[in-house]
Amino acid sequence: MMATQQKIQQLAAGVSRLRNSHGREFIDIAHPLVSARIALEGGHIVSCVPAGQKALLWLSPEEPELPGKPMRGGIPLCWPWFGNERPGPAHGIARTSLWEIESVVVTDAKVQISLELPQAVMALHLPDEQWVVKVHFTLASDLLVTLTSTNTGSAAQTLGQALHTYLPVSDITQVQVKGLDQITYLDQLTGCEAVQNGPVSFQQEVDRIYHGVIGILELEEAGEIVSVEGAGSSSTVLWNPWIEKSRRLGHFPEEGYREMLCIETANAGPDRQILQPGQTHSLSARISRHA
Repeated sequence: MMATQQKIQQLAAGVSRLRNSHGREFIDIAHPLVSARIALEGGHIVSCVPAGQKALLWLSPEEPELPGKPMRGGIPLCWPWFGNERPGPAHGIARTSLWEIESVVVTDAKVQISLELPQAVMALHLPDEQWVVKVHFTLASDLLVTLTSTNTGSAAQTLGQALHTYLPVSDITQVQVKGLDQITYLDQLTGCEAVQNGPVSFQQEVDRIYHGVIGILELEEAGEIVSVEGAGSSSTVLWNPWIEKSRRLGHFPEEGYREMLCIETANAGPDRQILQPGQTHSLSARISRHA
């Protein structure tokens, strides 16, 4: 449940910096084309509602939005590793670190917000690596999120990451995901590989990493489509915890699995990137809703 918000700074027309009653800070966007909210801790967009549309993102109704804790929903940033690919916290350091505002640009057509992960965070958590990492949000009738990493060191560095996007659904059993036909995936529940045959449907827990040339994915339910167009990625994660795991998750309703599906644009597993000194890699996802 969202805590009470207190405005602490006006950043631009319709864009404010807020602090909730727990002390967590957010950027609040109230534009004629879109309303949205981004947590500075985690560089984490937690809501995005284009004008006249349903919400593009799902946030757990039990999420307390406490400082120092990753939030359940929106688009957590997994960086610079995915899952437990490296020692340290699951999904890396970005989703629990405080990001800094780099720029806010508001026009009649869109809102653009850029955040940067401070060098002090890098020095503390990644003392043997040198990065500049930024996340850029473009908000209008759709949502574009771009995570850009530059190796500023003198040696090659390994990068795994994901835009861990939670999408809302009415009933997960009535959902299909199209665009993965004949793509090979790793079933993380069994450790086995398989090839997708036709659309993906959901009747049990799903935790899969799809690898290959992946175009626009379409989440279809009752004639409505939410599309996820990734770039800089040849791996996509589908995740729904289903019944038993939902009961063990924090900040997650027991029946919450019915209302959400994660479609994660990623560089995971064999799609991890090796960046040479001076090299930049961008991972992005464009999310839009269609009738």
